[in-house]
Amino acid sequence: MGERGGDATLAVWNWLWGISEAVPEQEMDADLDEDAIATAEASLQKMQQSVLQLAAATNQQYATFQRAKQIYLRKVRELERSEQAALRAEKDGRIGEAEAAIAHAIQLEQLLPQLEAQVEQAEDFVKASQAKLKQERARLENYKSDLQALKNLTEVNEALSAIAETHNEQDMASARAQFEQAKNSVHMRYLEKQAYAELSINPAGATDAEMQQQDVARRLQQLKQRQRFPAEDT
Repeated sequence: MGERGGDATLAVWNWLWGISEAVPEQEMDADLDEDAIATAEASLQKMQQSVLQLAAATNQQYATFQRAKQIYLRKVRELERSEQAALRAEKDGRIGEAEAAIAHAIQLEQLLPQLEAQVEQAEDFVKASQAKLKQERARLENYKSDLQALKNLTEVNEALSAIAETHNEQDMASARAQFEQAKNSVHMRYLEKQAYAELSINPAGATDAEMQQQDVARRLQQLKQRQRFPAEDT
């Protein structure tokens, strides 16, 4: 099943039994960052695909414009040839050919404005598409930079989370309190042993066991008070 499959099965089982699984805050933040990065990357891929489609459409429009322009230019040259042919035919006395050439020239003159309008319209479309493509490519580059910045920021978030996890003020305060408690315990045992030692070498040494026990208790009480209120002794 694997680790991922086992985690999924455990999550479903907990959900069925109403068991809420506690997730560490650092891990939750990391998951949120990963989800955000994944969403940004998916959106960027969609934008890249849209830009590629726009580029293909722009290239197709440009090709259509070039074909329309070539047709227009051919008709312009054809009109010039018809006019020249009409002049030569008239000069040579070939009136019929001259009239036919002029008639064809008239047809071309009527057609050329339509072709010219189509060329101009196609050129406008191409310019608009090229401007749009340029704008979208610039936006895409900005989004690529933003995505890289997001990834860098995610790394910073992970580092800050690690710092916060390893330097928890509450944990540090608890550890310091435990240390002080352990230190006081050891120090108290030292004072107790010191009291017994001082009483044992007292020149006036009491031989009565009950009196000695009372002295020990009194001395311990004094030492405890001194330990509890050190400022009063100084």
